[in-house]
Amino acid sequence: ANLCEARANGAQLLWRRELNLGQANAVKLMVIEGRRTAQGTLQMIVMGRADQELVLHWAGLDQPAGEWKNPPHGWSSSPENSWGTGGASWETEMEALATARGWHAATIEAPCDRDGLVFVIRTGDSAHWIKDDGQDFMCFADEATTLTDVRAIVKKRKEEERARRKQEKEEQRRREREGQRSSPQKLKRGGLSTTTIKEPKMPTRPEVIKRKDWNHDEIKMHAGALGHAGAAGNVAGGSVDNICNAEPGATKSLMHRYNAASDLIPQCKGEGEAGLVAMAVWFRFMALRQLVWNNDYNIKPREISAAQLKCTTQLAALHKDDAGMRDVTRFIMATIGRGGDGDVGQRIRDEILVVQRNNECMGGFMEEWHQKLHNNTTPDDIVICEAYLAFLKSDMDISEYWRVLTEGGIDRARLESYERPIKQEPTPRPGQKVALIKDFQNYLKILKSVHSGADLIECIKTANKGLGGVSAALNYARVAQNGGGDAIQLLSACVDARHELRGAGLANPTDQEWTRELLYLDLSLDDVTRRAVERAGEANYGIEDQMKLSGLVMENLALSLPTSNEDIVLALIEWRRVEEARRDGDAQWALRAKAVVDRVRLAVALHADDVAAKMQPAATEIGVACGIEHWAVDLFAEEVIRGGPAFALSLVLSRLDPLLRAEADMGAWQIISPVPAVGYVKHVHSLREVMNEKFTKPTVLVASKVGGDEEIPAGAVAVLTTCSVDVLSHSAVRARNMNVLFATCYDEDVLNGLAELDGEAVSASVAGGDDVVWDIVDASAVAVGTGASASTSNVPKGLKLAKIPFCGAFTVPLDEFKKGVVGAKAINTLALNESLGGGVIPSWINLPKSMVIPFGTMEHILDDAINADVKTDLASLVAAIDDSSETALERSLSACRVCVKRIAPPAGMLDEIQAAMVDAGIPPPEDEDRWDMAWSALTDVWASKWNDRAFVSLRNVGIDHADLRMSVLVQPVVDADYAFVIHTVNPSSKDKADELYAEVVMGLGEALVGNYPGRALSFSINKTTGETPKVIGFPSKSVMLKIPRQTLIFRSDSNGEDLEGYAGAGLYESVPMDEEETIHADYATDPLVWDEGFRTELLSKIAEAGVAIEAALDGVPQDIEGVVKDGEIYVVQTRPQV
Repeated sequence: ANLCEARANGAQLLWRRELNLGQANAVKLMVIEGRRTAQGTLQMIVMGRADQELVLHWAGLDQPAGEWKNPPHGWSSSPENSWGTGGASWETEMEALATARGWHAATIEAPCDRDGLVFVIRTGDSAHWIKDDGQDFMCFADEATTLTDVRAIVKKRKEEERARRKQEKEEQRRREREGQRSSPQKLKRGGLSTTTIKEPKMPTRPEVIKRKDWNHDEIKMHAGALGHAGAAGNVAGGSVDNICNAEPGATKSLMHRYNAASDLIPQCKGEGEAGLVAMAVWFRFMALRQLVWNNDYNIKPREISAAQLKCTTQLAALHKDDAGMRDVTRFIMATIGRGGDGDVGQRIRDEILVVQRNNECMGGFMEEWHQKLHNNTTPDDIVICEAYLAFLKSDMDISEYWRVLTEGGIDRARLESYERPIKQEPTPRPGQKVALIKDFQNYLKILKSVHSGADLIECIKTANKGLGGVSAALNYARVAQNGGGDAIQLLSACVDARHELRGAGLANPTDQEWTRELLYLDLSLDDVTRRAVERAGEANYGIEDQMKLSGLVMENLALSLPTSNEDIVLALIEWRRVEEARRDGDAQWALRAKAVVDRVRLAVALHADDVAAKMQPAATEIGVACGIEHWAVDLFAEEVIRGGPAFALSLVLSRLDPLLRAEADMGAWQIISPVPAVGYVKHVHSLREVMNEKFTKPTVLVASKVGGDEEIPAGAVAVLTTCSVDVLSHSAVRARNMNVLFATCYDEDVLNGLAELDGEAVSASVAGGDDVVWDIVDASAVAVGTGASASTSNVPKGLKLAKIPFCGAFTVPLDEFKKGVVGAKAINTLALNESLGGGVIPSWINLPKSMVIPFGTMEHILDDAINADVKTDLASLVAAIDDSSETALERSLSACRVCVKRIAPPAGMLDEIQAAMVDAGIPPPEDEDRWDMAWSALTDVWASKWNDRAFVSLRNVGIDHADLRMSVLVQPVVDADYAFVIHTVNPSSKDKADELYAEVVMGLGEALVGNYPGRALSFSINKTTGETPKVIGFPSKSVMLKIPRQTLIFRSDSNGEDLEGYAGAGLYESVPMDEEETIHADYATDPLVWDEGFRTELLSKIAEAGVAIEAALDGVPQDIEGVVKDGEIYVVQTRPQV
């Protein structure tokens, strides 16, 4: 009783049951209590004594002996670890009580008035299911209802069924001729016709699938990204308005809705893909039954079918003609049935009459459903037919009827809401069962041919002739789709069949009607694939099969994103090489596989972010305007993502990832900044959203998203995330500078365990060099006074920037670089040039030509009359900077940056810069347009003084932002094959001063220093032994950057960087004159990844350059940036390593 009272949180006890089930049972003792909370919800406490794990298997219940149903919205469980079973029931893991050995408990709270809850208990291994003396346990507020003997109710029902059987004996005799019945008939106006419906001839025994060698390059597409065009704030306002204005008329019937959509499609297309995204949102709400399907309007099924055909044919034409729209047109068509002309829709009316006449079932449920079908057939009719078939096949078990309806989203209230309501339940007809099953299986096919676009068998029938028959892959998918066979074989069949559809016309469509049929067949195969992935989750696959499964699901996703799949396809091609490397005995295959998995998971996350960013705003506007339930609006994007093939791939990779980490001898963590931390846990969505915070007490941040370019917020003592972050990213450097624990966790469950301690005080530390551990501690263990100022304790206080005057010239040549005129990057560039000229560093290290626009230049030209208005406006904007929130800060700083972009060059300035470039050997811009681009890049660098990351960083260490001055180092861009960053002392292992660490990316270095998502290739090497470089991780960044022409880069070089003890590097922007071209990285053909000899030689050369530069600069550890072009090493800048 005390244990229950402790769980009740003050809820009032209604009744209590204690059961002694005996020592022989898996559960020996049970206690069940029903309580009522202060909020009026029903509270059920279940406790069991057992020697093994227990799981509560439960659901909602409206009456004793009723069907299990989904619990009411707003329920909760303790513990919170609950999951759906795929039907109406839920399961909750019962927690082992630390204060009562052997006892397990769970609490369910649900807003039940007259309804209740029903449950059984199973052991964790599902070997034992515990019931209440043969029936389910129940919990109602009323104790008498709770203790109802369900068996008596069931017995009464059986007696009623026997009575019905007796009355129907005569019908049974008549039905004995069923075996001689002809094929299903078709009703015409003049009576019954015996026209036979021919089925396509299909092989029945599927063969084992032997995969074809598909060329994955042929499915690669990069055009189009969901909602990329025609939208302000990601919402196509005109399309949304048109849709909302059309909605009242669309509620009349599905025919009106499809016809309205047909009229709107051209208008939506006029607003680009964003307009069609609005259309997709509208149809998705319709498919979710959030919009009215019929409003007292009688429509013939053939009219609905014809309207569907008109709408989907328009979409198929759009899919055919505009490759950039294919992702969204495919999405829309997945929400609409196929429809058809002629008698396709009319057969819904005709065939139900045939079935009723042949089986003499004209009244009750059947007549009510018949009236609904005649008045306005909808996709609900598929669910009703499936439910009736389940009823028939279960020997007239009415609970099966309600189970299928509930799983299909239909309850009693919805049945009764139709204009022709269905109020009665099906009547048992045991003597007619066989005939009814046969007739309604055929009728279900008719319903699906109109309302369902994703029924595989119906789609095969429609496309069979055009395909020239059913291939082995398509047949295997057809036969094995609902069970039987291996999940991997089924996936192989589906993916091969989808490739075949591309070859049949889907890749390069020319005929809109054929495109429509191929699209629906492809969508049905995608649906079978999703179910196969769910089946695979139940299989105990080893690592080889898990890798095979992952490759198939990856390939399926590539086929499902026909306009934006390039990143996935390139990862898939590399995956095939990894599988081959594993078979060939490559010792690094697991490390390679881990990099591909990281890349694909990143691609899936970016896809999810893109879908949410583009669809949720439109869903919110349409949802509010159309009065859609809040939950359907708020969860719109999340449910779209969870129902798509990208989410299926995410699940598969989550199962594979720990196996790969074990094979690669990787722990669950990557340690970036290895220091202990004590503080209060705070779970946040992203590090960026709290970057401006000043935590008043030490805070351990668990961040779902970290990009690597954020500032560590004041008061944070740890940042832990599941995101892959470069060890040399800005956030990583600042964390080490600020003595903050920073680490990536590759096991979401592990980090979720810490996130659940939100608000608790913990002590976290690095154990064994590669694992983060934590313990809950008393609040007294958190150091007093270690709030917002503590995280900067490693940075000297009282840092001040000297007020630097303008030197009098707009440019400074290399040989005049000196402190107080140019920044530290320029000073180090001079030192490198002097070392190179003096033979201190090897001659094979190349240095780019350089000149500088010195400190104070921006401030000086603001005093020129040409910029008088800009100076006044900027002063006002700076005075109004608001850092009360991240949003306010970004808004006010953005206004400052926009203002700086208005600065104009005074007379003679550009001429002076041009002359200095020529003297330095730097090719100047060729014409006025190119000079405009150069000036824009220069002002971008000046404007970066007001970026939020820099502002927060200076504020947190007490540096006056007004004292910051920006010099700009100007250099020609080297068209790099690779770019690298070296830390001549490994920042992750402070005790190894002789170990160098470096990261390398394909293309330009901004992909690395700009903190693009994913990891670079990383390696370490002992600086003294000359050993072979050790690859720590292969690259997982999805993109590389290139500039396909000769151009310049303007590098920020402020007086607020490289201060004593303060890592200010990377706070400000370096901007190329020409915009970088973003290209998806192809690692499958990269020699750095796959040619061991090439890799060893290049990495050794990079390391040698780092060692030489460190030695030339008095042995001070260096942070070096450089590039590789045609095997040559170029060092573009170096600074002391913090």
